[in-house]
Amino acid sequence: MDLGSGFAEVILNPETKQIVNLTLYRNRPRFRCRRCATFCCKLGGPKLVDKDVERIKQAGYSLEEFLELTFDNEFKGSPIMRGNMKNREDGSCVFLMFDAENSVYECLIYDFRPASCKLYPFDFERIGPSSFVLKLIPCCRGLNNPGGKLVDEEFIVKHLLSAVLDLML
Repeated sequence: MDLGSGFAEVILNPETKQIVNLTLYRNRPRFRCRRCATFCCKLGGPKLVDKDVERIKQAGYSLEEFLELTFDNEFKGSPIMRGNMKNREDGSCVFLMFDAENSVYECLIYDFRPASCKLYPFDFERIGPSSFVLKLIPCCRGLNNPGGKLVDEEFIVKHLLSAVLDLML
């Protein structure tokens, strides 16, 4: 199999959605967000699935504040998209704020953020009904950060799996 930028293959139990087999293919990357927002949040908001929309509404925002309807309702072969996150005039996500005191960017809805945001700088490609390949989005400055966490099975389960499941189902 040509994995391209893939670094892991994950096979799930179709009923429990738990990992039954995980194969890491490359040297495992390290990741720690630098909160620069250069290649994620400044380039526009992500596509949103129904679960994303409901989470953001739970944070107290109305649809008019964040949802831009789209006619492209498909994502990775699944017709699950509700729309796109609205952007500011400069192209950045409407929920991105700069903390001048600490010189970092912050997400106003971090605890309620969309699945695509939780997944970044990782992506996935479905290779079967209950399996996928995890991939890197190599432009992120937080990848291979020496102080970052090793992307291993624990990292995948804790930080990536629920976001992938939200986007696959």
